[in-house]
Amino acid sequence: MATTAAAFQSLAELAHREYQAGDYENAERHCMQLWRQDPSNTGVLLLLSSIHFQCRRLDKSANFSTLAIKQNPLLAEAYSNLGNVYKERGQLSDALENYRHAVRLKPDFIDGYINLAAALVAAGDMEQAVQAYVSALQYNPDLYCVRSDLGNLLKALGRLDEAKVSLPLPIACLQRCRMAA
Repeated sequence: MATTAAAFQSLAELAHREYQAGDYENAERHCMQLWRQDPSNTGVLLLLSSIHFQCRRLDKSANFSTLAIKQNPLLAEAYSNLGNVYKERGQLSDALENYRHAVRLKPDFIDGYINLAAALVAAGDMEQAVQAYVSALQYNPDLYCVRSDLGNLLKALGRLDEAKVSLPLPIACLQRCRMAA
């Protein structure tokens, strides 16, 4: 039994590496093998959802997210993946509902806040988008992309003083500051 578990884990790691490398065809093939072995494995279901999303197969992505939610209704990542599908389809109210549910389930889910903020911007709710970015930064204040997005949003809203605080310092400036110290 331990050998089977180790083989499953090894194949899961391979599928994840393939996904990260953009080899979606092999990642999907390996995930399907894993899914046949363990149809209730939410990690495999989430990865299949992500693979299909990247390949623009939105119906399949939504299906695997829904299967993951059925297995574990508290799985924030599955709601976020489903939100991505809705956002891509232009169904912003459904996307927002799923993103909000994801961050309620997992308040430290940074990707959930980032997805929520992007959907709020798309929906024209800039103030709530600012709050979503601020929430993400409460959990990790060093996220360059979030700081940059927040700073640019504040700048677009005419809140220049806040934008200056939020925008990350250029690397060259940071290096000069270190040399001067």
